[in-house]
Amino acid sequence: MVPLKSIASVEQRFAPLSINHLDQFPVTTISFNVPDNYSLGDAVDAILTAEQALDLPTDIRTQFQGSTLAFQSALGNTVWLVVAAVVAMYIVLGVLYESFIHPITILSTLPTAGVGAAGAVAGGQRAGRYRHYRDYPADWYRQEERHHDD
Repeated sequence: MVPLKSIASVEQRFAPLSINHLDQFPVTTISFNVPDNYSLGDAVDAILTAEQALDLPTDIRTQFQGSTLAFQSALGNTVWLVVAAVVAMYIVLGVLYESFIHPITILSTLPTAGVGAAGAVAGGQRAGRYRHYRDYPADWYRQEERHHDD
């Protein structure tokens, strides 16, 4: 019989209980929260800038997961989504007006509306569906004071 000490050495060390893997490679997850006054796009830009500043070795690969990955894939499909929306509007307007040319007349206003929306966002306006509700204080309509005779 061969003693274990002659072929191996045993020593106790601290080690993690488990090692996470992704595609058979060890991974580390770094989470982040986005403050209220910043968008997810701002956070992604800041993380990518910090990653470039670190000058990581080529064998270290980084990628986003979860909602940030979904956000990035949605940004990649935005152009196709806008094109599909314009085509759908053209079809609906074509059916409504029973014409091929009248929908083009109406859809020709979209570039001007896009420039106006981009100018509003660049000017500091927040793009929101219920924007006008946030502009007014809650007590905008004053209640009439009623005095009762005692």
